[in-house]
Amino acid sequence: MIYSFITGIESNMNFIREYHVPSEYSLFDFKQFIGADMGFDDSQQSVFFVLDRNSKKTESYSVFDMDMVSLEDLCKKGVERLLYTFDFFNDRSLFIEFQGETEEQSRVYYPVVVQSIGDAPNQFFEKIGNDINKKRSINDYDNDEKDDDEEDNEEIYDYL
Repeated sequence: MIYSFITGIESNMNFIREYHVPSEYSLFDFKQFIGADMGFDDSQQSVFFVLDRNSKKTESYSVFDMDMVSLEDLCKKGVERLLYTFDFFNDRSLFIEFQGETEEQSRVYYPVVVQSIGDAPNQFFEKIGNDINKKRSINDYDNDEKDDDEEDNEEIYDYL
């Protein structure tokens, strides 16, 4: 059986993904698929929260629990909404809503991204001045260290 899920970000109406995922997929499998689609580093801490109709968190599944729960298990329990928190430090999450079952298509390798609108969010953000959520790469930090070293060397040369 194939389940359809819509994923989005509350603060970004220009980003939507629709996924078709096998019902037997565990939350861990689903996490890996979402991460691959978004380009996330899979080694980072993340958690799924079950949301009730009022968007209140009722259960949580850490990486240690994710392998023991399938999407089918959740759907049998009546779970329709999840919150996938992928950035704890900046409290950034994806809302995931169950859309229902869909027909399995021949020649389609599941899971699959059925619809993709907008750019995926960056996993790592840093607040810099007024540029909230400006992405910095590891190379930026390497360059910062080089610049500091070069400045230190210039100071040494000033004394010679």
